[in-house]
Amino acid sequence: MINRELEKLAKDYFQATLDSSPTSGVMRGYKEYFDKIEVLTQEHFESEQKSLEGFKSRLDNIDFSTLNNREKVTAGMLEFSLSSSFDNLADKGWEYSAGVVGFQKYLIDINQQIFIQDEDSADLLLKRIELYKQLFVQISEVQKIGLNNNKVATERNLLRTIDQLESYLNTSLDSDPLLLVSFSPQIKNDFISKWREKAKIILENSVRPSVLNYLEMLNNEHLPQGRPDTKPGIMWIEGGDEIYLRSLRKFTGHKNITVKEVHEIGMNEISRLKKEFFEIGEKVFDGVLTPEEVLIKMQTDPSMRYQSKEEMIKLAEDTIERAYKPLGDWFTVFPKSPCKVLPVPAESEKHAPPAYYFPPLPDGSRDGTYFLNTYKAETKSVFEAESVAFHEAIPGHHLDRTIAVELKDVPEFQKYTASTAFVEGWGLYAEQLANEMGLYSSDVQQLGRLGNDAWRACRLVLDTGIHGMGWSREQAVNFFRSNSPIEEINANIETDRYIAWPGQACSYKMGQLKIQELRKKAEDSLGDKFDIRLFHDEVLCDGGITLPILENKIESFIDKYQN
Repeated sequence: MINRELEKLAKDYFQATLDSSPTSGVMRGYKEYFDKIEVLTQEHFESEQKSLEGFKSRLDNIDFSTLNNREKVTAGMLEFSLSSSFDNLADKGWEYSAGVVGFQKYLIDINQQIFIQDEDSADLLLKRIELYKQLFVQISEVQKIGLNNNKVATERNLLRTIDQLESYLNTSLDSDPLLLVSFSPQIKNDFISKWREKAKIILENSVRPSVLNYLEMLNNEHLPQGRPDTKPGIMWIEGGDEIYLRSLRKFTGHKNITVKEVHEIGMNEISRLKKEFFEIGEKVFDGVLTPEEVLIKMQTDPSMRYQSKEEMIKLAEDTIERAYKPLGDWFTVFPKSPCKVLPVPAESEKHAPPAYYFPPLPDGSRDGTYFLNTYKAETKSVFEAESVAFHEAIPGHHLDRTIAVELKDVPEFQKYTASTAFVEGWGLYAEQLANEMGLYSSDVQQLGRLGNDAWRACRLVLDTGIHGMGWSREQAVNFFRSNSPIEEINANIETDRYIAWPGQACSYKMGQLKIQELRKKAEDSLGDKFDIRLFHDEVLCDGGITLPILENKIESFIDKYQN
């Protein structure tokens, strides 16, 4: 029997999240949000706080003992999502967002993922584009409040945002990223041409002047006060220690973990991985004597670099195609949507991470998409080709995120709400799983697997060092380069990403370690009864759950197959 109170709460909460963040509705193809955009005013934040308190009260009044196992997962995910939203309101990150979490992403990345099904949707989207003027006025106002309270981004992340905004404004109107939407084949070309002309008028007369005003404010007011490289961590702003601890615990999935504990886990993982590096490295490079020499070779040997952007895309496509073939031996549930590979948009590639993934839409109008950063391909490491594809696509994010979107008989919010520790933990687990599946094609690619694992171990050290221990940016970059094969460009981009997004970088390794721990527990407990396919299905069958919920599920999984 379905708990109607929980069902209604989940439905109402999902509606409220879309109302609060219309862009998420647009990205999911909900036509009713095509003429809306985020609101960043004090009145909105106060209303949001009251709304969340109302949902929490409703959740607290539900008797958990009456829920079945799947409903308990739903209730747990509601609890997690509400807690995360309360934290966001308390942190007020919008007051100093820049770099990878900056508002320039609204201009560059979003519209290229929008599919317009009909002419009405296109007309609604014109109204949304008009609202960009209002949005950037509000962004300017809330970030002035932050500046007045000594909350400001680092100088480098401000410069990254400024560079992207300048790049945006220097783009011709015909190529404006806000015009790069996909139209249904049913929409006539004449209508599309007229739509683009209307949009260009709005962009030229309203949006771009507002963006220019924001850019001038960043240059004239924020940049002179930007945090220096010697104090990049959030610990240096008012209330930063508290903000960081909240973020660290949310992103690692551990409610009581400390900065020191996460830091030490990272150091231990780095030590372990160096031994494996040398074992494979001496097969690849002649004459290497130490793990450090292997890292240097990976960073400097010309054979370790791509030749072109086209090579990057082709290797990714070939790797994904190969990864599909053995899935039946490891899973019984598979994504229906295909996965395509695209380069990161040119407007953001200079500052974007090496790769990322966008899930498909349930109606099939948008495929799952693996975005690969092809900026200066000749500087990028070819040994990462396979491990990154396994992480972002198959058996990584395309598997877990697409299965979540395609779930049946779960509330809509649960298809999209996700614990970062679970999602990114699965992505990193998938890189190692691909090795068990026999998918890596060479010792060079095996080095890449280990290199990416070391990269994520370094994140535990860097993130806690920067935000919890007062590390300088230079100290962080030097540690990164000394303990992983990361190239110089990516070392700088990634370090600034961790600075801009406290705690998030710790989710990968902490999530991976928990999934590995639970798998070993299930294997040890079940012995011959253990079936890896059923274990993986159990991990993925409820969406992007929290690590505590996953732990409870695997305990039940063990009990079920032991008896």
